[in-house]
Parts: sequence; structure tokens; C-alpha cells
Amino acid sequence: MKLSVIIPVFNTRKYLERCVSSVLGNQGVDLELIIVDDGSTDGTDVLCNQLAERHQQVSVIHIDNSGPATAKDRGLDRAKGDYVALIDSDDAVQPDMFVRMMDAARRYQADIVCCNYSEVYEDGTTREFHYSHQEYLFEGTEGARRFLMKQGIYTQCWTKIFRRQLIEDHHIRHLEGMRTDEDFVFNIQCMMKSRRVVVVDEPLYIYTNRESSLSRDYFRKDIGSYIDNRWRRFELTGQLVAKAGQELRQAALFNQLFYCNELLGRIALFPELYHQQQARRVTHCMKSHPLMLWKHRQMMGLSLGGLFLLLLLPTSLYMRYRGTRIH
Repeated sequence: MKLSVIIPVFNTRKYLERCVSSVLGNQGVDLELIIVDDGSTDGTDVLCNQLAERHQQVSVIHIDNSGPATAKDRGLDRAKGDYVALIDSDDAVQPDMFVRMMDAARRYQADIVCCNYSEVYEDGTTREFHYSHQEYLFEGTEGARRFLMKQGIYTQCWTKIFRRQLIEDHHIRHLEGMRTDEDFVFNIQCMMKSRRVVVVDEPLYIYTNRESSLSRDYFRKDIGSYIDNRWRRFELTGQLVAKAGQELRQAALFNQLFYCNELLGRIALFPELYHQQQARRVTHCMKSHPLMLWKHRQMMGLSLGGLFLLLLLPTSLYMRYRGTRIH
């Protein structure tokens, strides 16, 4: 079984070599490493070529800057492995990550294998989460339900490997040009088509928490596009589960409301949007489902008082309240 590891890169010269070394340090797995340079301007493109010259397993694709969704798809077009992984160029993987995940894929004949992660800050401090150190098999739509309910399966692609045949058989790709939410869009399509999802609940991936990361910066630079991407995500989720059972539709609604609330937190940073249609659209969506908000308010991060204000106040006044909650 061969694994194709795809790394989209954009101006991450400082981190890329560490990332590549950690991937190639996985012994006991047959892998190819495809780096997709998304129009870097800081010398990352030169480093990509050097890494390809240095390592036989590494190949490079250079494209004009198009965003991570397009870059990942160019890597998928070239991938030849039985499974594919999509990881970020400023992160790293444990020496046994892919061995463990490919072994689980083989034993369970899984369509998707997921793992857990640890978080490293730029000052070197590390944050870890709760790990059961167990493996879990979810069949049918249970994997999709747990993904939507945020129950041990994360939104990001980088905690997963995917059976490439699943992706190709169902023509799954990212939404062209998306610069945020592209991982969720890809994941939900795969989850809805998968029949066996395995979770290896170990911190096998090392996520680097950077203040200047592309995903962290983007909403501040272009909040309008950020909001539009989030709605494209909501609409796709609704379409995919429209014919599914009630339990999965409820899980999709929970996910939409959870991220509507997060979106309001982003909008609260831009007072000029408080009276705009975009803010009203989000609050309307949330106000339409008071029972779901009540049931899951703690998980969504809504205080009791905040929930009542959301339901009772006009959007502009509620957004002013949210703005006062920003620290």
C-alpha cells in the first residue's frame, strides 16, 4: 500500500524543510511526497526544487497563486498512492504517524483514517489534549455524524488519510479558489461517501499555531470573502445531507449553527458590518433554531444571557453586544 502525501506551500520557507523531514522520517511506509508551490515569493519555490533534487521521493508542482484549495487539487491530480494525506507546510508529523495510520487502514479496510494532534506555539510551548490511546471503527454514516458533531473527528484534512479510490470514484475535489473552509468542504464530501472511518486517538500530528498563518489572517484581510466561503460551506452541507436520515440532518444543523456563532465572533471585529445584510443573515439562521441553540449552547460557547440577547435583540444591537465581549 502506497501513500501520497501532498503539501501545499505558500511563503513558508522557514518551516518547510522541517515538515518534509518529518514526513520522510516515517520508516516502514512506501510514500511519495508531492509539494505544490502556490506562487511563493519568499524563496520557498527555490527550496522546493532543492528538496526534490535531494530526495527521490519528493516531486514539485509550481502554480500561480490560486489558494490552498486549488493547490491541493493539483496535488490530488498527480497522486498515485492507495491513500492520500494533505498536510500543512508549517506543521510536522510524528515518526510513526503514517505507519500507524496505514496499518489501521489495512486492518480495517478503511476509507478514512483519522488521528489526534498536539499543538506547538511559536515560543516553543506545547498544548496537548485528552487522548484515549484507543482505536475506533465507525461504519455507515456514523463517521459523518461524529464529524459534524465534532466528536473526535476534526475539521482539518491534516489529521486524516483518505482512500484515493474513494476520492476518484466520486470525483471529490475542493471548491475552486476557496481560501478558507476548504478542508471542511473536502472532508464532508469524503465522509458522506465513506463506509468505514477509523480513529487512531493518538497525537500523531504536530500543529504549529502561528499568529501569521494564512487561515488566521485571511478573515481580517477579506471578511466579505470569508463570510461568502462560510455560506458556501453551509449550503453544500445542507445539500449533502438533504436525503439522509433525521439524525444526520440534525448533526448537520448543529454544525451549521456552531460555525454561525463562530462567524458572528469574526463579524463582531468589524463594526461597519453590524447593520449589513451579511450579519442579519447569520443571526436569522440562528434565531430560526432556538431549541437546537438551547440544547447545545455550552458546546457552542453561548452563555445563557448571550442566547437570550441573540433571540430578543435586533441584529445591530446584538452585534454591538458581541463587540463588547471581544478581549
